[in-house]
Amino acid sequence: MDNAKSPASVNSSANSPVYSFVASSRSVKRPRPVKSCLECRKRKLRCDRASPCSQCHKTQRACRYAAEGDAASLSDGSDAETPERTTKRNRAGTSQESRQRNSDYAAVIEDHARRLERLEGHLLSRTLSTAGSSSTPTQRPAASSLTIRGLTVKGNSLRTRFFGQSSTRVLVNLFDEARDFMFSRNKTSDIRDLFLNLQKVYRALQDEHRKVTAPITVYVDSMTPIQKRMADVLPSRAVCDSLVSVYLSGSENIYRVLHSPSFMHQYNQYWEGITQCDAFLPQLLSILCVGYRYLKAGKGQFHDREGIHIPTASSLVRTWLDSLRGKQLVEFSTLQAEILQLMARRMISPQNQESWTHLGLIVRMAMTMGLHRDPSEFARKIPPFWAEQRRRLWYTILELDVHMSMQCNLPCCIRDGDFTCLPPRNLNDEDIHPNMEQLPPSKPIDQHTDSRVQVFAASTLSMRFRVVDLINRIESLQDYQPVLELGSELERVFEDVRYIVPLSHSMREDIEARRKWVIRVVLDMHCRRPLLALYRPFALSHSDVPQQIVTGYLRSSVILLSYLDELDPSLPDYSHVWHMHQVVLKREILQAAFSVCYYMKQAADGTDLLVSPNSDANIKSEPLLVGDSCIAASESSVLLSLPRLRSSVKKVLDTLLKRIWDIGTDLRDLVSLTVVFYTSQGGTPEQKRDAIKGGLQAILEASLQAIHVNQDNMTSIPVRGVLEYYACGAILIVLQTGYAVFSSNRFRVYEPYAAFYGAVGCP
Repeated sequence: MDNAKSPASVNSSANSPVYSFVASSRSVKRPRPVKSCLECRKRKLRCDRASPCSQCHKTQRACRYAAEGDAASLSDGSDAETPERTTKRNRAGTSQESRQRNSDYAAVIEDHARRLERLEGHLLSRTLSTAGSSSTPTQRPAASSLTIRGLTVKGNSLRTRFFGQSSTRVLVNLFDEARDFMFSRNKTSDIRDLFLNLQKVYRALQDEHRKVTAPITVYVDSMTPIQKRMADVLPSRAVCDSLVSVYLSGSENIYRVLHSPSFMHQYNQYWEGITQCDAFLPQLLSILCVGYRYLKAGKGQFHDREGIHIPTASSLVRTWLDSLRGKQLVEFSTLQAEILQLMARRMISPQNQESWTHLGLIVRMAMTMGLHRDPSEFARKIPPFWAEQRRRLWYTILELDVHMSMQCNLPCCIRDGDFTCLPPRNLNDEDIHPNMEQLPPSKPIDQHTDSRVQVFAASTLSMRFRVVDLINRIESLQDYQPVLELGSELERVFEDVRYIVPLSHSMREDIEARRKWVIRVVLDMHCRRPLLALYRPFALSHSDVPQQIVTGYLRSSVILLSYLDELDPSLPDYSHVWHMHQVVLKREILQAAFSVCYYMKQAADGTDLLVSPNSDANIKSEPLLVGDSCIAASESSVLLSLPRLRSSVKKVLDTLLKRIWDIGTDLRDLVSLTVVFYTSQGGTPEQKRDAIKGGLQAILEASLQAIHVNQDNMTSIPVRGVLEYYACGAILIVLQTGYAVFSSNRFRVYEPYAAFYGAVGCP
């Protein structure tokens, strides 16, 4: 108890160094030097009395000892004794006046402690900034909101849509000259005619696309039971065998939805006339849709039962899923059908925002089924086979969540740490079966199995979750350090990929080597996407960013555009691989092409400024710093040289021209990329204009060929919704659809397709 303390204790407390600092009139009877540093003494830590001591070195504090003869270097207590303890003992043995004095002493001590901590923080931050100034900048990262996100506002602000950094609408904002050219009202007559003809073709392609992707009403609106209608749209077994094989080899690698032997057993029984569960036909139809889209360029086929009509099949599966109630909604097979239907729907209508919204429902459906918790946590034991299937399906959902969230530049539906489900094991499907009592041990990651791609991708999920989180709170970043650290982690993953699946140079006759190439591309692609999303806001900005980000972003963009360079075009299955590559990476290829054009433009502008005789190093502007970084990035290797960059983008444009029918509604993206490409190479305004005109003419000819119309017969194309100018653009006519609101010098078009009208001069 406090009252039991001896007078000696009170006197010792009164004679402490702090007490003598405030009231020096009290004498010190037994002074002795303090050997610990001031920081260890204040924090009650054991000090090894080195200079600096281990405690201060470990926490990067300034280690300081009291000067000899200083009052703070004398003590009649141990090093571990603190002023608070001394004051507490002194307060117990003194009068009311003494207690008031001790309270004042405590206030003084607290004030000095706060000042010391503030000074320590300033010194520490200055030390760290000095140490890291040579490698990484410490200024707050800057990225223009116009270049990382966008919002369309229509219908009197009642209809809005958010666009992320990978959208063409946002990417075009990086190129002022190209944007001004497309939206200018002062186009020459030949350029204006080109845009008007492209608008006509665009409308024709849209009409054809709507017809092709519309479900067949005789099946959708029929009163026949849904299972009978789904069976009626199935193609012949030979076609089904081919499409199922394409799906299993092309999609069941990182997205594991099925156990292949179990599904094939059901599949064979179905064709033998044995009734299967209600979820089998919806699963099969979705698989056929994905397989057909991987195999051919069309959106659907229904002639001579040689294919599957994707819109009809997808609509029937959606109808069946919407009819489920109660316990049917928590069936494992129902969740499989939901995921497969989402993948099939993306084959005909790749609307990222809609897919992201629907995926949120799937995530919550899986969590209500408990898939986010590891099966080993539950008291009622789940059989080993089904436990492993739950893990595979849960990590498939996580992969889809991360991928779609990055494409939309929106947060993930679930965050890292919100689940405890363990990753699946590296096992072949033949290694597990429903009646097994224990799972076999996981095989080494360098050994090929049916699940190796998913297992390896699962090991990188934490990093990719952090990427999505970081780019969605980019305004809160204080420096580039988190971006650089996360980027370095992702760069190391690429080295692991090359180690696990080494590069082979004999892919012409070696089927195994081509299979390894596919695995390596899939693994590299799923880590290359988050790295591009991480670096994108900073690499394509108007600020001085670290060279690691600039070069890393350019290198990843070029590598993504160069996947097919390893294959020989004369291979028998090259066309199939080429088509799958375009289907899977369509958005990433477009974004990488725009990014390469940005580097070309900045490097060209920076070169002009650097060689200018009037340039002055003391007045170098911000864009020049970006140009310097882009030049350094393009000169870092032959892979990133300017001729190679131009060749890569030109190859993308040629590919999009070949796929003009398949891209259909993305004709605006092709037009935008063409204008951006030819304005990014430098040259006089006349040279740029002639190059753009040639590129637009090539698009028009390819589009007319796709819809089987001759350019001389352009009048046969409906002009519904076409804008035409008279008297130098002073009069606007909107035919058949939409209406215009006029003002003195500007107008707006309230029309569903107004986004494309800007290309013909609408601001």
